[in-house]
Amino acid sequence: MILFNQLIEQINGILPPVDKKFPYEKSRLEQADKNSILFLKDTAFELGGSQKPCISTMAVTSSIHFDNSTYLYGKDLPEIKEDNAFGKIVFLEIEDIDEDTAFDKIKELELVRYNFCPEGFMTRASALSMREQLRVSKKALKKKISFKDFGNALVGEYLKNPIVKSVQIIFITEFDKFDELLMLADKIKSTLSALNHILDNVIFDCSSCNLKEICDEVDGMKELHMKKAKG
Repeated sequence: MILFNQLIEQINGILPPVDKKFPYEKSRLEQADKNSILFLKDTAFELGGSQKPCISTMAVTSSIHFDNSTYLYGKDLPEIKEDNAFGKIVFLEIEDIDEDTAFDKIKELELVRYNFCPEGFMTRASALSMREQLRVSKKALKKKISFKDFGNALVGEYLKNPIVKSVQIIFITEFDKFDELLMLADKIKSTLSALNHILDNVIFDCSSCNLKEICDEVDGMKELHMKKAKG
């Protein structure tokens, strides 16, 4: 699976030198009930709230190895005092999966976004808008929970999936290129949509397809399309 390699490289290309890096270790965060709600009165701040810039995306590859670390660009949780911009990027190295099951397995990995719920936090995620707002409780700040703790818990959650070989988590709270990042996240979403069309054997006239630009840009997409068309 190399369809997202170029986009992974482009995202890394616009990120500045990393502020903090946390190698993976067992997190002290416990998983909360999936239906738990964090009310505003118990909330210290919301990352991505108050119409602040917010972006969430995930890309997979079978040819790039990651170091299971959490990278932070900007302020850590204990340093934030009010609603703040937020970016979350997940890169996953996975087994070289069968093309016919690729879309379903990637979507399964995306479900972590909605099911991951550590104590003291509440996520409000939208795949359509590529936003993931994170409410942080006053209780979590009192315990001095940081992105290191949150990232370790998230890395561990992804590594539970048997096809995941390595992980990189990127958190962003200060960044002047959110617009560029949003465009790349949109390309990741469009690439996944194009993959779904191809694997569903939707064969169409490329000249009239609204996904033609994606297929032209993404290495391996046209080859996969032609393979499915011949099959």
